[in-house]
Amino acid sequence: MKKIMILLILAIFALPVVGQAHTTLSSSTPAEGSVVTETLEEVVLTFGTVIEQGSTLTLESEGVTYDFEEITLSSEAMTGAIKEELPNGMYTIQWTIIGVDGHLIEGEIPFELAVEVVEEEPVEEESVVETVEEPVVEEATVTEEQTAQATETTEDEGGNLLVTILLILAVAVIGFFGFRLLKKK
Repeated sequence: MKKIMILLILAIFALPVVGQAHTTLSSSTPAEGSVVTETLEEVVLTFGTVIEQGSTLTLESEGVTYDFEEITLSSEAMTGAIKEELPNGMYTIQWTIIGVDGHLIEGEIPFELAVEVVEEEPVEEESVVETVEEPVVEEATVTEEQTAQATETTEDEGGNLLVTILLILAVAVIGFFGFRLLKKK
C-alpha cells in the first residue's frame, strides 16, 4: 500500500513537468540579430511543434508594415514570401502561432537588412576618368530595445527551464527518500 502511495505522490509531482512543454521557436531565416546582405525573398520560422491555422506573421520597419505575398504553414514551419524589394534598415519579424496544444505563442525577431547597392556605370562618350567611391557599410548596431527584447526572451525560456529542473530535482529527492523508506521496511 505504501508503494502505491509513493508512486501516486511521484506521479502528482511529475504532472507539472509534462504541462511545461510549450512550443518554442527552433530556428529562423533570417536569424535573430543577423545582418542580411542579400536580397530577402522569404522569411522562414521553424518551431518545435505542428503549427495550427490562424497563426500570423508580419514584417515591420520604423513603423511601416510590409505585407507578405503569401504565408504558408507546413507541419512545423511558417514561411512568408516577400512581394517587394525591401530597403536597407532595421526590421522586426513579429509572429504569433497556435500550437497543437492550443496555446497562443508570440515573439519577434529583429534583424538588419544591408544589401550592397550596385550602381550602374554610365556609358562614357569621352575618355574621362572618374573615381567612384565604394559605399561604406556600417556595422550593425543593436538598439537598447532589441537587447531588452532578447533578454526578456532568454529570461522567459531560462525561467521555464529553471522551474522544470527544480521540479525534476524535487521528484528525484522524494523518490530517493521514498525508496529508502521502503527499503528499511
